[in-house]
Amino acid sequence: MPDHDAVYRAVITWTEAPQGGGAAHTEYEGPYGKPGAAQGRVTAWENDLRDHETGETRATGHVERSTTTWEPYTPPVKKERRRK
Repeated sequence: MPDHDAVYRAVITWTEAPQGGGAAHTEYEGPYGKPGAAQGRVTAWENDLRDHETGETRATGHVERSTTTWEPYTPPVKKERRRK
């Protein structure tokens, strides 16, 4: 992937079932190379947490875009072990 190519992630906010306390959570999934892949994850969460009787979902989400800048990686210097 060249520098400054876009990557995408899914940001999903969901709530526990009321019997679980109804606490809110945020999940981040990705990065993905295409926005449609990230949007697909949002849709999957919405569908997985949908109440089949009411049609309401406990999940919402959106897609975020970012760009990358690649740079050389230098691994940490290993310390020498002392010999006894």
